[in-house]
Amino acid sequence: MGEQSTVAVVRCSSYDIETIRNALTRGLGLIGGLGRFAQPGENILLKPNVLAPDPPETATITHPAVLEAIAGLLLDHGVRVSYGDSPGIHAVSKTLKKTGFHDIGERMGLSPADFETRTKVLASNAKQNKIFHVAEGVLRADGLISLPKLKTHGLTLFTGAIKNQFGCLPGLQKSGFHAKLEDIERFSQMLVDLTGFLKPRLFIMDGIRAMEGNGPRRGTVVELGILLLSSDPVALDTVASKIIGLDPERIIPIVKGHESGLGTMTDIVTRGDADHLAARKFKLPRYGGNYRTLPPFIRNTLKKLLVQSPVINLRKCIKCYECIKICPTVPKSIIIDDKKYPKHKYSTCIRCYCCQETCPEGAITIKTKLFGSS
Repeated sequence: MGEQSTVAVVRCSSYDIETIRNALTRGLGLIGGLGRFAQPGENILLKPNVLAPDPPETATITHPAVLEAIAGLLLDHGVRVSYGDSPGIHAVSKTLKKTGFHDIGERMGLSPADFETRTKVLASNAKQNKIFHVAEGVLRADGLISLPKLKTHGLTLFTGAIKNQFGCLPGLQKSGFHAKLEDIERFSQMLVDLTGFLKPRLFIMDGIRAMEGNGPRRGTVVELGILLLSSDPVALDTVASKIIGLDPERIIPIVKGHESGLGTMTDIVTRGDADHLAARKFKLPRYGGNYRTLPPFIRNTLKKLLVQSPVINLRKCIKCYECIKICPTVPKSIIIDDKKYPKHKYSTCIRCYCCQETCPEGAITIKTKLFGSS
């Protein structure tokens, strides 16, 4: 990139609004101040991670208090604020109400952005995916501030700043990308291309309460107690992954982002409390062997022999069939068995792990299966 990227890491012990505001004010000061990212009179869109209508305590979503705190700072700065996200299969308005974002928006006078109407755009500088259908509310804003959640993820191992823009694509087209881009490297490049087109001005990652294990929806909550801020999503994800004991070289969106010039994973200055945080090794949702470091012929052989597959725990399954709804293959790779339970057809499953990501009960986990057998 030619210059260093700065990532601020600040301690934040709770979701108390004043505590978050103070932490954000300190963090923003470490990377140039709020005025660097928004000007009075502008319409700035806040885009949290609202994966599903789950309570904030589960760490599935960006905590609404983080949005409330940064929205307050923006309003005090004379900025007009809108907010929104597009969950995978759930209705936008219902999800925002259940998660508490709607109440905050009403109380603060924030405008709910249109995340249901979509407009076709051309990402002319993209390396791989040049056509997207982006939420109209994103395109109408003068600028975007991304509010990702620090979590592990079944497909990409880690979900953070780069992946958060995926929610700017309304509705089921997200699962469509999973179907078209089966390979994790191509899927990751799409995330990089999308973020490069949208160009968020600032990323604020909610790591106060993070998630490990069977993420991104039903993992284990970790009280991490930090917020991370940067204008560089690659640098931010690099620092965050190191804090949770993950080698960023194993996280394909980070590597692709660095290779594509979206940001840097090597030339980073950290400010704040990063040097005082001991890396805590998070549990991962699946076996994550670093195939990229192996010769291609060995890598391909191992991928054929050791297949990471979604597995359903019938004792946890409530037969809601959200896994079937989200499955992107045609025909579906999840069917209903004689006892009305969902069952995978591994012969057509593309291992996108959308079912694992969507399951509201955490009944689907990723396991290594020899030859992908059932």
